Amino acid sequence: MRRFIPIIFFMMLSFPLFSRERKELPPYDLKKHEFAFSGAIYPGRYAFGYDFDFIVRRYDTYPYYYSIAGLYDDASTYNKEKVTNTWSLSYTYNFTRVFALSASVSYEGGWNEYYSRADNSKLSVTECHYITPMLTARFSWLNRNLVRMYSSVGVGMAVSLTDVHYTSTATGWKESPDTHISLQVTPVGISVGRNLFGFFELGVGTIYVGGCFGIGYRF
Repeated sequence: MRRFIPIIFFMMLSFPLFSRERKELPPYDLKKHEFAFSGAIYPGRYAFGYDFDFIVRRYDTYPYYYSIAGLYDDASTYNKEKVTNTWSLSYTYNFTRVFALSASVSYEGGWNEYYSRADNSKLSVTECHYITPMLTARFSWLNRNLVRMYSSVGVGMAVSLTDVHYTSTATGWKESPDTHISLQVTPVGISVGRNLFGFFELGVGTIYVGGCFGIGYRF
C-alpha cells in the first residue's frame, strides 16, 4: 500500500494540469497591403559584369577583342567599376496566406572608368543608369504572425540610360534609352515582425545576386 501512496499523490498534483484547456494560438492576421524598401548586398548587373557588353564590339580608338581572354589580357585598356547598389520600392497585395503579387521599381547606377595600360591615364567614363519596374509572384510556405518564409519569382523590363565621356578630347555621347528583360528568382525569403517588419532574401537575378535586405509595413 505504501508504494502506491507516491503514485496517488503525483496524480493528484498533475490532475489540474491535464484538466486545463489547451491554449490556442492567436488566429493568423492577414494584412492585405504591404509597402517595402530594400537594398541589395550585391547588385545584379554589377555582379554579372558590364565588360561582356564589349566582347561583340570593336572601337577604332580603344580596340576590344572577340574573346574573354583577349578582353582582359590583350586589350590596350583596363577598367574600374563603381556602383550605387540596387535600391527598390515595392507594393504587395496579399490575396491569401500563400499567394501574393508585388509591383516594384528598382534603381542601379554604375560607372566604368577606362585607363590606358601604357601610362595609366584615364581615357573615358561610361555612366549607366538602370530603372527596372518588375512584377513578382510570391508564395509563402511558412505563415506565423511574427515570422513568415516564402519564395518568389519576378519578371520586368529595365530601361537603361548610358552616357559616355572621353577625358582626352572632352567629347562624348548619350545613347538612346534601351530596354532589357529582367528576371529575379528568390528561393528563400524571411520576414520578421507584424505590422512593421524586416526581411532578408537569398536569390539571383538582375536586381540582386546573393542577398537583399529591407524594411516594410503591413496594413
